[in-house]
Amino acid sequence: MMQRNARRFLYPLVVVVAIGLLGLDTAQAADLKTGTLSGGGAIGFLANTPDGTAFAFNVNADYFVHQNVSFGPLFQLAATGDLFQFGLSGQGKLWIDLPGTEHKARLVLQGGFGFLHSDFIEADTSWLIPLGVGLDYAISPKINVTATFLLNFTDVDTGGGTGAHVMPGLTFGVRF
Repeated sequence: MMQRNARRFLYPLVVVVAIGLLGLDTAQAADLKTGTLSGGGAIGFLANTPDGTAFAFNVNADYFVHQNVSFGPLFQLAATGDLFQFGLSGQGKLWIDLPGTEHKARLVLQGGFGFLHSDFIEADTSWLIPLGVGLDYAISPKINVTATFLLNFTDVDTGGGTGAHVMPGLTFGVRF
């Protein structure tokens, strides 16, 4: 079971890295311009799932409608030995340059709405509202490193008696 879950995380990670390395997006990660597209991926942990703390993997894309505002999908995966959970949401993000960093570091505020499917004792699908804050730092013109804290609000109930309603997550990743 763990090997199957590992494959579910590995394949999306390879796709995200390949897209970033091939430069298929139209933006430089460090340069946020209106009309450009940027994508990224991150790994970390998601707490308070129906089966406790889980390994997390996130993939996102951002289309910039203004140099400080973007919209795009956020795909979240979480897994433990007995749990497989995924969420998909549309996210809006506000990018705020941090003073004194010459546009290299940004505070990122985000919020969205979507759905979450969790397969633990019983399967359940529910609404999902991810709200978060993150840091984005340019290490080169094409690659940024990220740290993101998300609070995932949901009403998922998988029959385990834990009825997770707020699942905090912390991930670290890259943006191309």
